[in-house]
Amino acid sequence: MTNNNNKLWQAASSGTLHPAIEHYTVGDDQSLDQKLLGYDITATRAHAHMLSTIGIISTDEYQRLARALEGLHTAWQQGDFVVDDRFEDGHSAIEIYLTEQLGDIGKKVHTGRSRNDQALVMMRLYLKDQLKHVATALATTVDTYRAQQYQFSDLPMPGYTHSQKAMPTTVGAWLGSYGDAFADLVDYIKSSRGVIDQNPLGSAAGFGVSLPLNRQMTTQELGFAKVQDNPLYCGLSRGAFELIAVQALNPIMVFAGKFASDMILFTTQEFNLFSLPTTMTTGSSIMPHKRNYDVFEIMRARAHGFANHAMQLQAVSTGVGSGYHRDLQLTKQVTISAFETAIETLEVLALCVAHLTPHEANLRAAMTDELYTVAEINRLVERGVPFRDAYRQVKQRLSEE
Repeated sequence: MTNNNNKLWQAASSGTLHPAIEHYTVGDDQSLDQKLLGYDITATRAHAHMLSTIGIISTDEYQRLARALEGLHTAWQQGDFVVDDRFEDGHSAIEIYLTEQLGDIGKKVHTGRSRNDQALVMMRLYLKDQLKHVATALATTVDTYRAQQYQFSDLPMPGYTHSQKAMPTTVGAWLGSYGDAFADLVDYIKSSRGVIDQNPLGSAAGFGVSLPLNRQMTTQELGFAKVQDNPLYCGLSRGAFELIAVQALNPIMVFAGKFASDMILFTTQEFNLFSLPTTMTTGSSIMPHKRNYDVFEIMRARAHGFANHAMQLQAVSTGVGSGYHRDLQLTKQVTISAFETAIETLEVLALCVAHLTPHEANLRAAMTDELYTVAEINRLVERGVPFRDAYRQVKQRLSEE
């Protein structure tokens, strides 16, 4: 492919964009679009198909475009097509590719759309796909917790409040609490996906176009639930819909961080209630006795910092008014990072839970008498002693021992 010095928006007489300005404004957009290009190609094909039904391009031209786009998609999947410095972004790369392959036919594919709605529909397809992936990963995580919960349902374990022994529980109840938590989030993810399941393609630069675009056709072809009718709302939702999707990931990382904190405590040598295989722990370069559960330390740190993704999206989105502003370009990196972190965390979490080994002897030894003081109070209550008196009697006994 030849080098394209001019941008799609640039007249040949205006000179080449200053490289410092180009580098600063493009940033990492090319590498991000490389990840997202498949969604852009899919939407471009749907748009071209729609253009053929309203007479903008012929059926033969569409078929040639469809074949070229299929070839581009294959080359992209195989790593043979790269969005690099030859292109301003993935949207430009597709159009330039089609024009070089098909001449004037390639120049027609942008009719009735802008890079604004190209970016919108690309990210919308990405969000839908990734939320579906998250829901699947959540279901796997829940199944893993459930399997371990049932296997160790009756194995006793101390319950803790304020990091101090509180009341008796079981390994099954502890694992089951996380299973229940992640199970609830499956519906939360699905509901968030439902909110954003709207097709923005055809909104162009945010004001629609005078052509009779069949937006219902592209909606059905791309698998959206409905058309996002108001073109200004399409633009207004950029960044905001990403925020909705990423906020849905926050509780996942909250619960993952809590489990990581539990495991960091319970795998210490002083507790030694659980362990992972040695293939899942690291060691020290100077202390040969060390087994480090740093997978949970990394998980805890990522959980602590995860809310920053939503905060960044909210800050960028709130900081601009209606219509397109290039600030919104920066929401792509934040969104992709959030999804990659959440999905990888779920996959690692399920792996760790599946290989978790309780140490039965240590768990039973940890079931010391103070865990049963509330049960002792309740026995007195059942004999007719008022609760507060029973509480004081047990507390007095403990102070005398």
